[in-house]
Amino acid sequence: MKEYLKVQLPAIALFGMSVALILLLVWLDGYRNGFVIGYGLLLVGLLAIGVFTIDYLANRSFYHYLKTGLSGRSAGYLARRVKKLLDDDHHHVQEQLAAIDAHHQTHIKFMNIWVHQMKTPVSVLELMAESSQIDPYDLLAETDRLKSGLATALNFVRLEDFEEDFLIETTSLLALIKQSIGEQKRNFIRHEIYPKIKDDTDFWITTDKKWLQILLFQLISNAIKYSNAEGTVTFALDDATRSLTITDTGCGISASDLPRVFRPFYTGDNGRQRGEATGMGLYLVSLISQKLSITVTIASEVGQGTVLQLKFPES
Repeated sequence: MKEYLKVQLPAIALFGMSVALILLLVWLDGYRNGFVIGYGLLLVGLLAIGVFTIDYLANRSFYHYLKTGLSGRSAGYLARRVKKLLDDDHHHVQEQLAAIDAHHQTHIKFMNIWVHQMKTPVSVLELMAESSQIDPYDLLAETDRLKSGLATALNFVRLEDFEEDFLIETTSLLALIKQSIGEQKRNFIRHEIYPKIKDDTDFWITTDKKWLQILLFQLISNAIKYSNAEGTVTFALDDATRSLTITDTGCGISASDLPRVFRPFYTGDNGRQRGEATGMGLYLVSLISQKLSITVTIASEVGQGTVLQLKFPES
């Protein structure tokens, strides 16, 4: 009740002053019948008490909320509006908490998978160190696996602050592709896969070079990982459609797996058979492509390879 009186105090004061003003005008006009005036005041007072009482009861939960912070049911317009706003705000907070929790669980699951997979190259390096002969070729292969895993984990974390680590510049796409191929030279040689740039077509793009190279690194790594020895990975640029097509001659992706390859932790049949997939490579590609406004499409057939196309926005 105290909260109600505090809120309605201006209305009560205005009502009292209005009644007093009317009485003053009646008195100055010469009307002096105290009984009638008193009776009129009683009726007006009872009416005012009734109106304020009904209003209080209808919106009691609102005033209870002002006092305790807890909302309840009420038939009043004010209370209904407050309850709706509170419910909407609660629903929004719950959605945010659910999103944060899902994101947290994704991080935990990724780190568990990542740590498990990093144990393999570490174990191999330990065996090499304990043996009397160390093959530099095998040593580099394991260190490359470690570097690749560390890069994936680091890039996954950096995506949290993408806007803080974002630099737009205009660059040649062909030059970026050649640089990305060069960075994975040992990986190509180790798997006996041959990169091929279809022609010298080139066009300029306005993007973040570092993040685009991370995206290309993931796509090239996947193409190498799932290709057979003596296979090729072909890069074709089309300046008319501003697109890059990456085609491999690998094992391909089944029709049932294809719609889900960009989901986090989804490894599909190929990943389960090879046992080295985290299911995060193409998920990172999808996240980065959204940030860079690049459209990524994929087509594949089992035993025939995979075709990935990137379409870049107009500069």
